[in-house]
Parts: sequence; structure tokens; C-alpha cells
Amino acid sequence: MKCLSRSLPCSAHPSAALLALCLAPSLAACHGGAKDDTAGAPLGITLAMDDQLYAGVARMEITPEIVETYVDANGNNQFDGCMTDPTGTRPGCNNEGYDDVNGNAEFDGVWIAGYQTARAAMGVHDPITVGAVVLSLNEDYVALVGVDVLGLLENRTRDIRDVLEAEGFDRNHLIISSSHAHSAPDSVGIWGLDEKLIPGTYAPFMDAIEGNIADTIRLAAADMVPVSPTQGLVHMSDDPTLNGAPFGGVNPNDRMLGGINDIRDPIIPADAVWALALDGADGRVATVISSSGHPEVSGSDHSQLSSDFVGYARDYIDAADGGTTVYLSGALGGMQSASGSTLPMVDESGARLLDENGDPTWMEDASGFEGARTWGVLVAQAAQAALTDATPWTAIDIRWHDVLIPVNNISFKLAFLSKLIDTPDEYVVQDSSCPGWGTDHDLFGCVPGAVWQIGLGPSTLASAPGELMPELFYGVPDEAAMADASLRPTDRRWVQASDSCATVDYADCKDKDALNGCDCLHAHAAPYRISDNGVGSIESMIPGTYKVPLGITNAYCGYIVPAPDFNTYVSVLTDDGDHYEETNSCSKDFGNLIQDAWLALEAGQ
Repeated sequence: MKCLSRSLPCSAHPSAALLALCLAPSLAACHGGAKDDTAGAPLGITLAMDDQLYAGVARMEITPEIVETYVDANGNNQFDGCMTDPTGTRPGCNNEGYDDVNGNAEFDGVWIAGYQTARAAMGVHDPITVGAVVLSLNEDYVALVGVDVLGLLENRTRDIRDVLEAEGFDRNHLIISSSHAHSAPDSVGIWGLDEKLIPGTYAPFMDAIEGNIADTIRLAAADMVPVSPTQGLVHMSDDPTLNGAPFGGVNPNDRMLGGINDIRDPIIPADAVWALALDGADGRVATVISSSGHPEVSGSDHSQLSSDFVGYARDYIDAADGGTTVYLSGALGGMQSASGSTLPMVDESGARLLDENGDPTWMEDASGFEGARTWGVLVAQAAQAALTDATPWTAIDIRWHDVLIPVNNISFKLAFLSKLIDTPDEYVVQDSSCPGWGTDHDLFGCVPGAVWQIGLGPSTLASAPGELMPELFYGVPDEAAMADASLRPTDRRWVQASDSCATVDYADCKDKDALNGCDCLHAHAAPYRISDNGVGSIESMIPGTYKVPLGITNAYCGYIVPAPDFNTYVSVLTDDGDHYEETNSCSKDFGNLIQDAWLALEAGQ
């Protein structure tokens, strides 16, 4: 049985008792992925020592029902009325009333995450879904989950892991990746009416999401079949239409590299697309794909719920190849997005649109749902092209290392203190185990997270609990301007660099807005590096033929910025220049902590 994207209503999910077909004692949770050989088959997962790979897949629609909408009198896609005035006629309510369907004299809107706050959904453009693939090989197993939300906080994924662990599933073999969709319901809590301290989470949606995710995993686990894997990885920068002339391409936008509009200097895109096809006796069972880019291409000039380009990519592969496609997010930080890119246009079938001379036609400043469709198709086609390696698997290998993430950045700290964020206080660590507790006066506490290394045959997926900047995974290009700031004003990767900062030491600039005529908010570390301690890239620490970053996995704590380039001056209360990411990161120490976790994992700790 496959529970596809429109087969179940948003609030319905099967009974756990009916789906938990085979309960077993909890598998041993130890770093390195060792397990109890006497354990049974949790959730009905096919476990056999026969060198055969098995897979099951399910996808469930979880779109909330929009019960109450409002009058957008000024057309700004924001609710500017008053929560307790359905007429909108009271002073200060701006004539933006709402349909008080349940008669409680309070606006029960579905707030959309990403971009501006107070963006209430007026309709549904395409479904919000959760998809799961469960894989097993020689009694090792893993569940890979992709969910169309901006981010699930650790307390939510912990609850899901607790529930499945009680049914015999190894909690550390569950990987939940949030797509980071900017037109999905707010799952974090900070996109409601923040000035009035009204959280953005919609209770019916959040009350159901944990059960829906768990049930999707159960459905996938209960329907496993023998499969053969095909995998591979391509770089979108291999397509010259996605690169500007400075990067050897034909795209009319000089900034384009792999189709990414990287708006933070330097331009270092995470343009790899990884794909895994799982084929059974009757054809395609599932496809798993991962790419790096904010699902924000549809923009903020609408009030429709949407999975953005992710849904278009899944639908394209489902229609072309069969089976069910699951999307996992990659290294999103820094700022990886196709929004605002110049893209080659494609028709409804996915074919490139050419002019009378046979040259590409271009979509400039890609945005809206047509922009999202175009980018989704291009990502899907890259994923299909990646499927070239039919090497059989010899193992599934799961390793992890826990980390406590300090909450000492003002934006997240304020969100916790004002009860906007979707994490109850009991999930926050406030004792000496939290780095900085008792000495860091800005510290609210720590939230748990972890990094995972997921070995799937020749592929290795490496996770992070936030929006990982690509250089932390791939490293810094070996180019002269990376080390010498005086070369940056004319360098292809340093679009915002200026001569005034060429002789300023960024170490003296990183806690200020200006210094000696240099705009520190547009300056960056020189030499540009990911560590002050010589720590290498995550890619260099992991094995495998295909190395894949996974972002926003099993937790979410904002952007993960390399410590040497973190500007501690900027915040939600200041201008941010080219350091927007720092305003939405839990901590200036986040990058170092993630690197330390990977070093410990590499050392076998």
C-alpha cells in the first residue's frame, strides 16, 4: 500500500495499533550504530540476512484546512487587522476583517512561515506532504523522512522518536529532514503576529503533525519489497545555461553558478543534486532526491500554501518514472536560493524553450509559481541524470554524535523568552552541561541536536540541525581572492566587496557596523576560512563515492555560519548588510560546535 499525496485528508491518520504490525524491544542506541542481534522486526520492517535490499515508501497529505480567511484591504498579503475584531472597523484595525467561522471572536488563521510575519493563508496552491522511505539490508535499517515545513524543532522529532522507540524502532535510525518551504504553515512559531506575541503555529496542524509523520513511517515499513538501487550525483553547474560568463557559462546573469542566486559573499553554491532510485519487480518503488536551495521561489507576493519547487520536482519524477519521490533538503545557508535567478525556460513537459535561433529563452528574476515550477523541473531532471551507478549495496551504516546548541543570539533568545517558539521550556537544557551556562550572560539555555552519518551503499549523507552554509560542508575554493581581500572588488565571487575594507582586519570589524571607513556589514573574513583551528570540511571527514549534505535534520536552530565570518554586531534590532544569516542563528558558536561533533564522530567517539 502506498499512501500518496492526496489520498488522506490533513487531519486523518491510521491507527497506530493497526499499523504497528510487529513490536520488538528497543534496539541498542550506541554511537556507531551497533544493534541487538536478538531484536525482532519493528513496525513490520523486513529484516533478513540475505544480502537483499528492501524498501517501502509512503506519502501523506498533511495540508491544514483553512477555516478562516480575512480581507486584505491593502493587498500586502499580511493581516493588518485586529485579532478580536471580525469587522475590522475598530480604530487601528485597518478595515481588515475576517470570517469568524467558529464564532469565538478571534482570528484563527493559518500563518505561513518564511518572509514577513502576519502572512495568513487564503488558500492552497498545492499539497503540504510528508514522505517516508524505509530501507533495510541484512537486518540494518533506516527511515528517511521528508516533510514540507520550514523546520521541525528538536522537541517535535524527539517525541516522534520516543513513540516509535516504544514500538521497537531504533530512535537513532530515524532521519527527518524539513524542506524549509517558505509557503508552508509555520512549524516554528515566529511568523504569527510577533509584535503582539501571537505565535504562528496553527494548533490543528501541529497537533496532528507528529502522528502523521509516525503513521507515514509505519505505512512505509509495513509494505517493503525487494529492490535494486541506482544512485549518483551531478552538479547543476555542469549545465552552461545555469552559469554566468564569469563561471564559463552562457547565462546572461553573471552571478549565476549552478542556477543559484547566492546573495551572501562569497559565491559558493551547493549545486550538487543527489538521487537514489529503488526499483522492484514491478518497476519504480521510490526515488529519493536531495538538493540545496531555499523553497522560496514562489516568493511572498501570495497567500497560498505550497511546497514550492519541491512539490514540482517530486511530481515531475513521479509522473516520468513512477513510484513515490521523497525530497531531502541540503546545505541551504549562505544564501542558497533560485529565487531571483535567471533560468532557462521549460514548457509543461519539461522541454527547454528555444528561440528562433535555437538558443535558450530566459526567465529573468525567477519568482512566482512559474519560477518554482521551472526550478523544480530543472532539479528533477538533474536528479534523473544523476542515476548512473547501479552498484549493489553491501551495508547500511548509521552513526551519530549528540550536540547541545547554545541559544545566545538575541532573535532566538527573544523567541524563547516570549513563548513564540514551538519548544516548551522543559525541552531546554539549563544546567552545567549546556556550554556557557553560568558564564555567558546572554545564554537562555541549550537545545539538543545531533549530526548523523548515513551510509547507504556508495553514498554517505551527512546531516546538520540547521541551515548549513555550503563551505562548511565542501570547504573554501582555492582561489587567490579568498585569501587576499584586496583582490575581491574585481573578483567573480565577491560581488559586494569594496576597496575600503581591503586593509581592515575583519577580526577588528566583526563586532561593529563600521571601522576606518569600512562598512563591516559588507566585509568578510580574510583569509576566508571555515575555522580558526584548521578544521577541514565535513566532506573531507566522511567516506563514500557520493557525499551529500543534509540540512535541518531532526532539529532546527537557524543558520550555521563559519565562526571566523560570524558578525556579532548584527541582530534583529540592527541593519544586517551581507550578514543576514547571523540574525537567524541560535549561536555564534554553532559552526564550531557542528565541526567539533564531526571531528568526534570521525574519531569514533
